[in-house]
Amino acid sequence: MTKGNQKKPAAGAKTQQPAASHLLKGEKVSFDDDVAEKKVSDEELNSRYAKGEIRIVTEQARYPLAGILKMLEEKIDGEGGEKEFRYKLDPEYQRRHRWSVERKSRLIESFLMNVPVPPVFLYERELARFEVMDGRQRLTALSDFYADKFELTGLQYWSDLDGRTYSTLPSKVKDGIDRRYISSIILLKETAATEEQAAMLKKMVFERLNSGGVKLGSQETRNAVYGGPLNSLCLALSENESFRRMWGIPLDPSPEEKETDEEEADEAVDEPTKAGTRMFEKMEDVELVLRFFAYRQITSKFNLNKISEFLDRFIMGGNSFAPTLLAKYKAMFEATVAFLWEVLGTEAFTVLGSSKRPTKIVYDPLMFVANSADVVPHRAKLVAKKAVLRDELEAMYKTNHELFSGRRTNFKDTQDRNRCVSEAFAAAITKTKQ
Repeated sequence: MTKGNQKKPAAGAKTQQPAASHLLKGEKVSFDDDVAEKKVSDEELNSRYAKGEIRIVTEQARYPLAGILKMLEEKIDGEGGEKEFRYKLDPEYQRRHRWSVERKSRLIESFLMNVPVPPVFLYERELARFEVMDGRQRLTALSDFYADKFELTGLQYWSDLDGRTYSTLPSKVKDGIDRRYISSIILLKETAATEEQAAMLKKMVFERLNSGGVKLGSQETRNAVYGGPLNSLCLALSENESFRRMWGIPLDPSPEEKETDEEEADEAVDEPTKAGTRMFEKMEDVELVLRFFAYRQITSKFNLNKISEFLDRFIMGGNSFAPTLLAKYKAMFEATVAFLWEVLGTEAFTVLGSSKRPTKIVYDPLMFVANSADVVPHRAKLVAKKAVLRDELEAMYKTNHELFSGRRTNFKDTQDRNRCVSEAFAAAITKTKQ
């Protein structure tokens, strides 16, 4: 296309800023370390295999059930002299996926009958210090049983033991379960040369371990293998009350919610919804927080068509952000959510005038623009005249209905949505000055 035939921006449209112009100091994450693909010879492949490249190093162990409680309670010296658990479970994961008493009881019955139980999978984060990657529920159920935290119930073959705790079992039965073992496979620290490689290998192993059971959501896997300061911040911010209300997430979600239907009616989100409960169970609320931070770095290379890979790469880099930057992230998220709650309430992330159901395709640009330097100074005026902003957004969604529906998620679409939302805010800001 010649210069004279280039299409001019629509009237009132803002020129897009360079991708990094709005980023804070130290916030930029590099996505440019990919190596161009090239054809590899058989000789090179044989050499790499012989050298042990990308080879998992493991060992096996067996733990007597009677020692599980003591094992999980053991503490050792950590960094700075503070005590930490030798075997780390993930308390947030446990809270969201806690087994029912009936399921714990069935596990105990399996050991009573010597039914084979799958091994747990551990990762050696430091020498003789472990993270439980797979088998959290089994270990927690066993430790709870030996701590007398629940009574056996719903047993199929040993129903006469219903109502018994470990300490009240008949002596022979107690001796029988005490002599059982649970096996483990330990992914050793020698597996990876760098922290990034270790995280990638952990993710690969974790996904393959769970491929035969209930499919885990992307954030559930991310939470299990990319633990760190940014991940912890996202977990904490996902509990924001206004944020949960806008997505229909229960304010005090039950860890033992029943299964929900796949389809969700088009309903108001003043009250918890089935979709909101599912989001909590799959940790999608935590992923939404992460999306807000990561969305600031979207480029034509990593866009929403590759969102899972993009978020993986971002959280690996973001976990090394300085505490001062994470503090700014926290303030940024909380202020943006508070502002949108005041002006739009439970309909903030819906296509106003069209749907009552919140969507990510609205959430991403709305959070991005509401936090921009063009909007932040005018928040108070927009709150005072909230109806003006609502009208501008509703008109914008009506004009650009196709852009805010379906699965239009390439880089150009993300930038077009940012521009449309930005123009709606700019129009509302202008009217608040009149």
